[in-house]
Amino acid sequence: MGSSYAVTLTVPDHLWATTVGQESVTGRADTRRALRRRGRAAWRTAASLGACRTDRFIMVVAVGESHGSPMLAAETLKPLVDAGTDQGLWPDDDPWHRACTLYMPDPRPDPVGATRVSMAVIPLEPAEDPVSRLLGCVPGAKGRPVRLDGIGDHDWLTSNMRLDPKERSARQGRLMTACAASWRSHGSVGVNAAGICWVRYPDSRREYKGDPDNAAESATAMWGEGVALGLAPAVPTGFAFLLADGESAPGTHDLDLLALTTPPGFNWLKALTA
Repeated sequence: MGSSYAVTLTVPDHLWATTVGQESVTGRADTRRALRRRGRAAWRTAASLGACRTDRFIMVVAVGESHGSPMLAAETLKPLVDAGTDQGLWPDDDPWHRACTLYMPDPRPDPVGATRVSMAVIPLEPAEDPVSRLLGCVPGAKGRPVRLDGIGDHDWLTSNMRLDPKERSARQGRLMTACAASWRSHGSVGVNAAGICWVRYPDSRREYKGDPDNAAESATAMWGEGVALGLAPAVPTGFAFLLADGESAPGTHDLDLLALTTPPGFNWLKALTA
């Protein structure tokens, strides 16, 4: 199965991209290309130092706190993960290989003018359930389910959509409004909490190759509504993405979010690799 390992690199501020950014379509593409080049160099170095090809894994991404919530970094991470695929460190970065991606804050100070990003690869057995692995780290945690099912194509938002920034913001606003009632019905999750988000696609294939992280902009809106209502912390201790079982209705997508309590100062990476 191989051993866990991590890669750390710094991303200069001018290349930092977030799930709430206002970059143009062209600007996004240029930033992704530059990040992918940086990522290739980092993964190439890891391979030269003994990092092994991994078939199935959890990726834990620790992000410097200078940019707020770690889940906002999903837009920066996408080309960095693609770079690992380029270097052959896993067969593909689809959810059948990168079974779960968890973002967490890195409490260390960032370098001036840059953000530190650490990506840990934690191998999984072929049939191992990443959710059981996550929940096993927080025994006794209390959860609050927040559901947003049947999201139509006119509201659905992913990082691959070539949309005007104003339209991206408008869609996030509508998603926030749509999940407000679900948040209110379950109450506050407390000041120390994490999120696990399952993404369901309208695809009947047994092994859909879509990347749940692509829905990070939609998930950001869901969590953001909890923050706006005072029911969730602005900076979660972690936020994970997984592919949901089943199939959503044609022309729609589903997001199932579990907000769960964690101990103060909880470190997901240490818990997962203990």
